[in-house]
Amino acid sequence: MQGSYEKTILEPDFPFRLFFNDGYGSVSHHWHEDIEIIYLVEGALKVGVNSRTWKLKQGDIIIIGSGEVHYFFQEKKFSNRAVIQFRLSIYDSFLSGIKDAKALRPMLTHSICLTKGNKIHALMEKHIKEIISEYSEAKEGYKLILKARLYDLAGILLRYMPKEEYSLEELSREKERLKRMESIFQYVEANYQNQIDLDEISKAMGFSKYYFTKFFKKNVGMTFVDYLSNFRVMRAQWSILQEEDSMAEVAYKSGFNSIKTFNRVFKNITGCSPMEYKKHVNNSKTGEFEVDI
Repeated sequence: MQGSYEKTILEPDFPFRLFFNDGYGSVSHHWHEDIEIIYLVEGALKVGVNSRTWKLKQGDIIIIGSGEVHYFFQEKKFSNRAVIQFRLSIYDSFLSGIKDAKALRPMLTHSICLTKGNKIHALMEKHIKEIISEYSEAKEGYKLILKARLYDLAGILLRYMPKEEYSLEELSREKERLKRMESIFQYVEANYQNQIDLDEISKAMGFSKYYFTKFFKKNVGMTFVDYLSNFRVMRAQWSILQEEDSMAEVAYKSGFNSIKTFNRVFKNITGCSPMEYKKHVNNSKTGEFEVDI
């Protein structure tokens, strides 16, 4: 539930992992140095990357670049997404000293959405399905095959996607942007249980209120007030899932100053009341689904 930098633990000799997510839980704004490929196996999914949002349908692919701030909205119906994460260093032996490095690295630090119906999507989907199959079966030599398929994906991007090169100045600005976003997310993580207003956080970040508001909306895709509400609701969902607190305790621990506000904001964001959400979670554990959220 971190709202900032996410440190993924990958094997040094093979920095790769794959897992599935059913979409019932929202995922707060975060970023990591790994490249992330989302393949929507089933259902629908809404994902935000920096200031953009995409609505993915079954079979759609999104490549989330290293350092890109991204988040996932809670789905009201079941969905299933395959999440592939790997570090750019997996290509180091191939990229070392060749001209393709200048073209590939920027392509894997900026997000790309691929939908059905175009040649690039079809090529990418073929290899992603093979990656999922190989990883799931884990037969002898599967890591070699996985690495080969990741090289195939890089080759497709190099051959078919428009190429951009970034100057040292642009890369420096990007690094500073991520540093600022990290500071904001850390501040929210440490203070969400208390009252936070725009004046307070702007001052804490060393920004004017006007600049902070503009900077945050541009990089996150929503206002700070909306982000804080979403973050608190996700904390509340986590408490409902993991703890036995009363709803009043959940509300106050999540940063809401009244039950009425908590219920209203929770329902606006998730589509159901906190009690309905708790009932849905309990029913899910027993295999029953009485509440459609």
